[in-house]
Amino acid sequence: EPRSSSEVLFFVDRPSSVIVCFVSVRVLLKREKEKVKMIGSDYVLEAHNIYHTTEVDTGGCFNGGGQSALVLKGVHLTVHSGEVMAILGSKGSGKRALLDVIARRSEGSSRGQVLLNGSPLTKSLFQQRCGYVTHACDFIPGLTVSQMLNYTPTILGGYLKSSKVRQVLADLALSQVSHKKVENLNISEKRRLAIGVQLVRDPVMLLLDEPTQGLDPLSAYLLISILSNSAKKTGCGILLSMEKPRSDVFPFLDRALFLCLGGAVYSGGTRAMLEYFHGIGFPCPQLENPLMYYLCLSTVDRRSRDRFLE
Repeated sequence: EPRSSSEVLFFVDRPSSVIVCFVSVRVLLKREKEKVKMIGSDYVLEAHNIYHTTEVDTGGCFNGGGQSALVLKGVHLTVHSGEVMAILGSKGSGKRALLDVIARRSEGSSRGQVLLNGSPLTKSLFQQRCGYVTHACDFIPGLTVSQMLNYTPTILGGYLKSSKVRQVLADLALSQVSHKKVENLNISEKRRLAIGVQLVRDPVMLLLDEPTQGLDPLSAYLLISILSNSAKKTGCGILLSMEKPRSDVFPFLDRALFLCLGGAVYSGGTRAMLEYFHGIGFPCPQLENPLMYYLCLSTVDRRSRDRFLE
């Protein structure tokens, strides 16, 4: 007999044995409630005073490798559920290093705090609740787009409803290529599929390393608009890096972080950004792209001593 009213007793007959399985309905219901809470609740990702030191290649042939360098210097950021935040900076500014530190996959030594709803974001917690999209698209050759989306939760030990896959396909504008083999996709479709592989897991935060790199202007615009719509629809917070932001993506960004030589020049809302730079004497000229204008303004030219000091 069941041990309590919250349990169901199942008997499964087999030729040589009888398997008795106790399944706790209470536990199952609790897991479903936690899943719903995870998807629908407000989440806040915070990084406080992040420093990161790693080995960099100095380019020498006889020095036996690289040398230790401080690539992040006291960086702060905050991302809320449903927001899209862009990490902006030139090559070598520390964009990828910051994403790797938050994702707990960085090499080298780090200090500072990375929190999810006030709790330390450990590697295991990140893997459970968050997603990270890089340029390494580890798709399985021979699978279709739909099969790839269904396959991911399977290898992670989860269960996925077909309606969820259809929804992700529609949200990422992949429905028309759902039966196409992954190796036959173009770069834009592959980039969106990589995002879909993470979105089917319902992450509360999604990190993306240069998602628009290598895309034509129309595909880049489509990708950022899709990410913005997905963030607002699902409540997922999105943190992405960009080196050359176009003006047409500005309306889709809620927050921005400008990095220069590993330090934060500005971190906050995009509306407050315009007011901030105007307040310190650098208003954005009319017809200028605010993102590129302030990115260029905050990027140090290390080739000129006078420019560096300025």
